[in-house]
Order: sequence, then structure tokens, then C-alpha cells
Amino acid sequence: MIHIVTDSTAQLTDREIRTNHITVIPLTVTLNGKNYRDQIDISRNEFSNQLKTNREFRQTSQPSVGDFIETYKWLFQPGDQIISIHIGSVLSGTVKTAQMAANQLTIPTKILDSGLTDRGLGLVVLRAAKLAQSQNTSEKIMSQLKNYLSQITLVCFINSLDYLVKGGRANRATGFISSLINLKLELSMPNGELKVAHKARGKHGMQKLINQVVDRITKDPQITQVGLSYVDSHQDTDAIEMALRDQRPDLKIINQLTSPTIMTHVGPKGFAIIFA
Repeated sequence: MIHIVTDSTAQLTDREIRTNHITVIPLTVTLNGKNYRDQIDISRNEFSNQLKTNREFRQTSQPSVGDFIETYKWLFQPGDQIISIHIGSVLSGTVKTAQMAANQLTIPTKILDSGLTDRGLGLVVLRAAKLAQSQNTSEKIMSQLKNYLSQITLVCFINSLDYLVKGGRANRATGFISSLINLKLELSMPNGELKVAHKARGKHGMQKLINQVVDRITKDPQITQVGLSYVDSHQDTDAIEMALRDQRPDLKIINQLTSPTIMTHVGPKGFAIIFA
């Protein structure tokens, strides 16, 4: 048997996790000096509300080496294999920790840096679970997954750079300037790198960027799945979903709160569109 493991930044529904027998290792968020495991000790809705009412920057951390070792040992039976797929290393040290754990065990375990997160990571995990039903070696699955990564596009819309600055992914000077000129960003993750795809001034400029992405999806019949993830307000993602369903009722669309780890980087009113 080939087991599929991921982390809690993967945007998956409870049904997808259950029916595909996916094991999810939670990342941790710190609130008021206390650690909470994502989706275990605190819900995404609870964390989102905290983000809105308390401006103090939250810290997040990846699972420990021990968490991974314990999980891999718990899953493994003689003859089994494990594929562990995680949030891109540009955003978290989770994949590095998973590899450290795998190196300490004799269990046949393959670690994949997805170079993505959220529904992008979720799509890779779902593809892995499907392949595991027909493939008998983790090497074959890993090869196909690496090819699949290039088919997934993730764009994230940032309404405030404050949280990117606090998280160390934008310098303070940039954050200060953006607050003066009401700068909005469209970020992407090509080849696992975090890059600024476009910049816009104000809400009108942001809407133009959103329209371009929606137009790209509706005009490409090869795109069949869309993930819409938001930090606190789903006003933007609901409008995007409505526009997409109007033009492409065939699309599978998941519209949900993102994980606390991503919330802390993106900040209030931020959201993402992921498609493949």
C-alpha cells in the first residue's frame, strides 16, 4: 500500500481527506503565547476571527521531526510505501523537516516539495492519491506528480503588505510605501518561487487584475478545477465563483477559508485563485 501524507495548509474538503485516505499533519499557530494545532485545537473560522479582532502578528511553525516520525511509523506496515507532499519551501520549512524525519527511518518514504500551498497543494495530493490506486511504486507516482506541478497556477491577491512585512517576506520600506499609495499585489508561485506578478493601485486596479485571471480561466477548456481561498471576507471569492459558474458551469470550484499559516502571510481581505 502507498500512503499519502500532507500538511494542513493543503486545501482539501473533509470528504476528500476521508475518501482518499489522506493523512494530514497539522501546522501550529501561536496565539497569546499558546500553541494551537490547525483544525485540531483551533478552527479556521476561529483563527480568522482572531485575525480581524487582534492586530498582533501571529507566529506559525511547521510540525516537528518527531511529529513526522510518529506519523510515518503509525502508517507503515511491511511492504508499504509513503509519499509525503508539502507546502512550498519558500513559505515554510515543513518539507525540510519531513525529509529529516524520513532520513532517520528505514521506511521507504518519498518527500515532495510541491512549491505550492492551499488548493494547489491539495490538487497535487489528490492526484497522488488517485495514482496510488493504480501504480505500485512511489517512484512512478513521484515522476508523474512532478510533471503535474507545472499544470497548476496559483495567484494570490494581497490587499495590505503589513503581514508580508511582519512575516519577513517584504521589507518594511516596501510596506510603508504601499500603505501610502494603496498598493495591491498579485503574487504567483512559478516553479516554487514567490514572485510579484502584477501591482495595482486601489480597488479598481485590483479588480482589473482579477478580471484578467477569470477571463483566462473561462477561455481555457483545459482548466477543469478552481480553488478559491480567502482569509476573512469571502465577498471577492463569491463574486469570482459566480462569474466563473456563469461562463463555465462545468468547473469544479472549491471556495473556502485558507489555513492559519497562509492567513498570517496574506493578511485581512486577501484571497487566492488556484486552477489546473
